[in-house]
Amino acid sequence: MTVDIADFTNDSRQAIHMTDVRDGLYDVLKRALAGVGIDYEECETEDRGDGALILIPATFPKSELADKLPDRLVTEIRRFNSTRVPEARMKLRVAVHSGDIRKDTHGWIGLPVNLAFRILDAHDAKLALRHSDGLLAMIASDHFYTEVIMQDPGTAPESYRQIEVLIKSFKGHAWLRLHGENSDMSHHPPIAEHDEPVVLPLNPDEELKDLHSWLIEIETPHLPMLMSRATRSAVPTQRFGSAWEAYRHLEDFNAGPDGVPPAILFVELVAREVGGEIGARLTEWVEQNVRKLRRTSALEEQRETRLSVQTEPHLHLMFAIKLDSIDSGKCILSFWRQDDPLDWPPQSGGVHELSINDLEYRIDEMIIQAEGAWCDQAVPVTLEFLMARPLLQLPIYSWRKEHSSGDPRPLVLDYTVVIRSLERMQTKHWHRPWRVRWDSMLENPAVERIHSVGASRSGDNPIDVVLSDSRWIGLIMDEPPSARPESRAAPDPLTAALRAGLPVILWHPSATSENLRPLVDRLGGGPGGVLDLPEQRRAAHLSAGADDLVRDLVVLWDDPHRTFVFDQPSSNPAGR
Repeated sequence: MTVDIADFTNDSRQAIHMTDVRDGLYDVLKRALAGVGIDYEECETEDRGDGALILIPATFPKSELADKLPDRLVTEIRRFNSTRVPEARMKLRVAVHSGDIRKDTHGWIGLPVNLAFRILDAHDAKLALRHSDGLLAMIASDHFYTEVIMQDPGTAPESYRQIEVLIKSFKGHAWLRLHGENSDMSHHPPIAEHDEPVVLPLNPDEELKDLHSWLIEIETPHLPMLMSRATRSAVPTQRFGSAWEAYRHLEDFNAGPDGVPPAILFVELVAREVGGEIGARLTEWVEQNVRKLRRTSALEEQRETRLSVQTEPHLHLMFAIKLDSIDSGKCILSFWRQDDPLDWPPQSGGVHELSINDLEYRIDEMIIQAEGAWCDQAVPVTLEFLMARPLLQLPIYSWRKEHSSGDPRPLVLDYTVVIRSLERMQTKHWHRPWRVRWDSMLENPAVERIHSVGASRSGDNPIDVVLSDSRWIGLIMDEPPSARPESRAAPDPLTAALRAGLPVILWHPSATSENLRPLVDRLGGGPGGVLDLPEQRRAAHLSAGADDLVRDLVVLWDDPHRTFVFDQPSSNPAGR
């Protein structure tokens, strides 16, 4: 950076004024550099009489210098001039350039130093500053303008104009912008009421040719999901013919608090989704654009915390059902719809009071409503019923949807259906052991770790003692759980399993644990072990005969990572 005091030798200045201005120059420079995060003492400097050569540490971002330094210089010049007589006030010309230089015994030398001083003395720059009320003429070399300023919209490259430079043997051009001019709106003509404000595009069309060629061919079933994630669920999921169409749609959406535009974040997510050579090119494009916006650190933070789209992502539709506290024939139904596999918890869809006899039909309506919102998705769905204990014996696996069609369809044909415990969800002091057992199951999902109630009856220890052994991750009950524990003489198996944190509990309306054991071993005996149990139960149900035990097998499958705050504000998922 080279600096020169404009009109330093003006006849109106006396020696005392020149001394004050020279001293003031270094005070202005030190304060302005400190204001942008540069320690003046860490810079290499050379005094040049009515100016200076300043070498900024190479580690400081050039775009940040071009963005912030002019405004800080204007501020400090104004502060200095406000306490001086006119003869001791200053205007500055500042030239910026970058390149490799070296130091000898007399100072810094090299062609970049020569060029910086040449453009600093450009006649057009001197004339423009002299005939304006501006305080600073910022002059950028063609190299610096092209490589730094043009790449960062925040530096307002459109506000620079090209000027010719003819100094000694040098002939070329540079880029000039005046700062600190009078901003009084009375000096400018008013904007006509019919004039539309100019909105600059995120990227000019000529810069999008490569991006278009890469995105136009990309199709992925996760496209709506990626769009929703890029906008943090602010955009309803919808289908586009290609990733390019989705990108163009997202260009109209504002950036969030981190300043990364959703369109750029979308390209980042697509790059991770497709991988390979195209993914690498898209990633490079993203990084170039966030550098322009000076949002690299924000993107890195997102990369560190972002979860990947699962190979086989699932959406969940959750229903919480509990008895009405006054009328045992009524229940309270709450529901949540997940539109993104990583969006948790989704907002509540509301609370409804209804008759237990109407429960299947109201849930049918909610499923149809959810399917309308998911019509552009291409991922499987799991229905989870968060049940109060008195309602655990409802025949959910035989429930159907599309009753209004006259030909209702069993839920199990289209969805994996699991039961969850509302009691455990609402009992926070049971959550820690629940998480411990879940993590243990993920590490070792062997089906042998599911205990059978019948096996403990021949031993000396009651079921709560048996289940406290960390080897167990599940329980096969001898009979369905009662609406309430009937006796305190012996531990209740369901309560013991919930307290111990077991995430998997199974029962059957008529079969004992001995009868169920072979079935459970078969369902959980595959490569995924117990982790595949809900999907294997559905697959077996689809091929089962009328008397097959699996048709009425209840799987309580409780994931501690999907919990709710029940008093959160509700929303209308149909409108999301």
